[in-house]
Amino acid sequence: MRAIMIVFFILLPFTAVAQDPATSADEPIRMEDPHGGAAVYIDARQKAAHDRWGFAGAYRAGDFVYLSGVVAGAWQGDPINEEEFKETLRQTFNRADEVFEAAGADIEDVVEIISFHVWDSPLFDGDKIAHLRAVADVKREFMSEPDPAWSAIGVSELLPDAGLVELRMVAYAPE
Repeated sequence: MRAIMIVFFILLPFTAVAQDPATSADEPIRMEDPHGGAAVYIDARQKAAHDRWGFAGAYRAGDFVYLSGVVAGAWQGDPINEEEFKETLRQTFNRADEVFEAAGADIEDVVEIISFHVWDSPLFDGDKIAHLRAVADVKREFMSEPDPAWSAIGVSELLPDAGLVELRMVAYAPE
């Protein structure tokens, strides 16, 4: 099986991070804003990577958590079939859940998904229906009914060249 990596919104190089001795590299980081919201990162490495482009892994605003797009793709650069696509999607949903947990939410709290699909990518051995079916099947593995609102949008490309779908989610999770 191909090694599959998860990419957060864009492919970012690992960045060295100066650590506060009191903060572990694997602890979530919350940066509070003056209005009671907070930018949330799963760890210092994610924060350093996102600082390069100026976005948070997630943002908590009151009872809502807005997840920046997470991307599933054919990271080896070779076409993948529907089952291989499902595996990279599982890793993407797991990554999304990690970020939601850092923000005090859970993937089950998701109320909206907006997905951006490269339907006709040469890196996917299947048509638009197979592409959508793979995302829907994996979504059902992570989310129970009632289903969140979902808009699936076709795009010509994603920022990571090997990206097949980017998932942006909003969760409702009162603190």
